[in-house]
Amino acid sequence: MDVTPLTAVSIFSNMSGDDLRRLAMSCTILEIGDGTTIFAQGDPADSVWALIAGDGHVRIGAIDRHSKALMVEVFRAGEIFGEVGVVDGGSRTASAVAEGKVRVIKIRGTAFLAALASSPALGDALCRMMAQRLRRTFQLFQDATFETLEVRLARQILYLAARGARKTPQGLRLPDRLRQPDLADLLGASTSRSGALRHRSGIADGARHRGAPGDYRGGSQAWSALPRLIATDTGTFGGALITVP
Repeated sequence: MDVTPLTAVSIFSNMSGDDLRRLAMSCTILEIGDGTTIFAQGDPADSVWALIAGDGHVRIGAIDRHSKALMVEVFRAGEIFGEVGVVDGGSRTASAVAEGKVRVIKIRGTAFLAALASSPALGDALCRMMAQRLRRTFQLFQDATFETLEVRLARQILYLAARGARKTPQGLRLPDRLRQPDLADLLGASTSRSGALRHRSGIADGARHRGAPGDYRGGSQAWSALPRLIATDTGTFGGALITVP
């Protein structure tokens, strides 16, 4: 494989040409369709994946025996995923599912580890990336322990908006399609609880209320900081519910 696709991935961008060429020899580019499970929680971790193109994203999460889902992260072009099991030699800690069509690089795990051993630039970038992800994981754990659903949802939406929202005449449009079940998965809550939260906090169905912001009257400081509308492809987050500078 040519090294050019690898250079579009942030973690590989500072590697030397020789290191990139060696790594590229163990890479395969794949086109993944919407809804495809790339790997499942508990699978052997034999490869690292990099998302390089497409109109979708890769959702990382888990489902328990009662079919309750948790959305851990959403990755877009330029990011890698599946590195944890390769680095520590364990199984997959979560499942990865394509939402929309995506183009990915599959990197053989042994080759990734060899590159990690020989490339200080890759080691530095991986440490920084994993530290950032660990910081976010701790924040999610802390929020799940101490914060209300309203605050947790506000912070999740702010995080998603900061990672790619675009300005529209109505406000900020998230790059991801978020429906009511997605809200539940973001919070690790039941759909019924997230539905109740949606009504309390002014989240309106886009077909009925697009362009007509609601009014959130809650007392949470997290909400009061959010003055603008955030719209998604399938719904509108209205009024003071969500805020992005």
